[in-house]
Amino acid sequence: MKNLPIDWDSVPDVMNKDQFYRLCHISKSTALHLLKSGKVPCEWTGKKTRCYKIKKEDVRAYLEERAIYPELYSAPRGWYGSHYVAKLSKELPEDVLRQMHDYYAKLLGKYKVVTVQEIVTLTGYAKTTVNNWCNRGQLKSFRKGQLFYIPKIFLIDLFCSLTFRSITRKSLWHIQTLNDFQRKMKQKK
Repeated sequence: MKNLPIDWDSVPDVMNKDQFYRLCHISKSTALHLLKSGKVPCEWTGKKTRCYKIKKEDVRAYLEERAIYPELYSAPRGWYGSHYVAKLSKELPEDVLRQMHDYYAKLLGKYKVVTVQEIVTLTGYAKTTVNNWCNRGQLKSFRKGQLFYIPKIFLIDLFCSLTFRSITRKSLWHIQTLNDFQRKMKQKK
């Protein structure tokens, strides 16, 4: 189903959750996650029904950002009960991908080659996870003895990849860097 363009003049300035999920073509459960987590700003009235008030500008901003950064708005594993969270289906636009690459290059400026332990310390992901990325070829690396050595450029490529961005249970560092990158992109506009 193709999403039709939205006539923003006909959308009310303040809407409830039902209007929000219908306008955005998302489920009630996803809408609830977005509102409760604060990913879409809203006012909670405390009522039992129609308890969320969402501004039209916030919905518009959400739709624009979701088109570029869908991974920021995915619900955590288990939110939907027994269903799995959908994987990202598309790559980022070339200019955004290039800017993300530059962002991570500046962030990792002091490194030339990193070890698995340094990646664990930096990102907060488990050593087993990082070793699995290396063994599967998702993170290009060189092995010397029992240790993997990863050139900075390969680590940046992993951070910008669809595989890395679509991790369902992101580490705190991962979430913070995505949010920081998003803020920097907004400031450039």
